[in-house]
Amino acid sequence: MPILRFEGYSDDTFGEVAHFKDDYDNCASGKPIEYLVLGPAIDGQPQLGVVVTGQHCPGNSGSWLIGVANYDPDAEDRDFPRWPMRIEAQDYRNGFQPALVIDAPEGVTLKCLQRGGDDD
Repeated sequence: MPILRFEGYSDDTFGEVAHFKDDYDNCASGKPIEYLVLGPAIDGQPQLGVVVTGQHCPGNSGSWLIGVANYDPDAEDRDFPRWPMRIEAQDYRNGFQPALVIDAPEGVTLKCLQRGGDDD
């Protein structure tokens, strides 16, 4: 079972640092960075997934806000994946930042939604 770990670094880089080792640098624009995490296709059922969003919060926080939303592009009321997820402190970069950890199923895929857009 892949373990995905989403973290931010500094004020401009956010991504998945454990399994895919993919991060995105938005040049400290203050814009959110989003990743689509999709589970495998199973017997013709709609793929379950989540959108993980990281946004650097200057001012009173100075750290990363990490959120998770259900992937439901056609507003079909897809189930939220029942993958174990938790917030932890970062353990190897700078322990004052939060990390989102997802115990994902085999065959999970990852896509940065900003890559290929105006921020590239």
